[in-house]
Amino acid sequence: PVNLRALHCVFEAQNGQRCRELFSKADGQLKIEGETLSSLDYNVIGYCMESASDTVRSIEIVGCQLTAEGLDMIAQKLTPMKNVKILNMRRGDFNQKEKLLALKNLLHKLPNLESLYLDQCFEDSEHSAWGDWMLLGELLKQTSHLQFLSLSWNNLGSEGMKALCAASSNFSSLTNL
Repeated sequence: PVNLRALHCVFEAQNGQRCRELFSKADGQLKIEGETLSSLDYNVIGYCMESASDTVRSIEIVGCQLTAEGLDMIAQKLTPMKNVKILNMRRGDFNQKEKLLALKNLLHKLPNLESLYLDQCFEDSEHSAWGDWMLLGELLKQTSHLQFLSLSWNNLGSEGMKALCAASSNFSSLTNL
């Protein structure tokens, strides 16, 4: 998979063709794990994903210190990426409304997403308001084409489960939850 260091190298050259070649050689896989991402990193990720939008197939940003502003930076750079089938945001800490809104904006740019991993992203249900869970439900409703949704190791609580159940009527293609 393509990592953050490789993205920075290509970004410095401002060469979109090299981005496409990089992702082609890596079977369209982006994997960034355990990084504390800076504004520059988010900018680099957005630029490279947009430059290679036709070759990116899988996005894994796992265990990173995500910010709402950074996710919005990525989403703003992207045109719809129709070939992305997998989004893995495990350990993304989406307990804040702003981060959920940013994730919703990012998901809007992935119209053919089939698998979404949000494991260990909602661990603090006591501090989440009903509106935040409703936002999670709305976010999931916009991904009606999902075949696989993983929410393992989350503390959704009763309010989160209600929002998930309300959204589940939209999951006609979901085969694994």
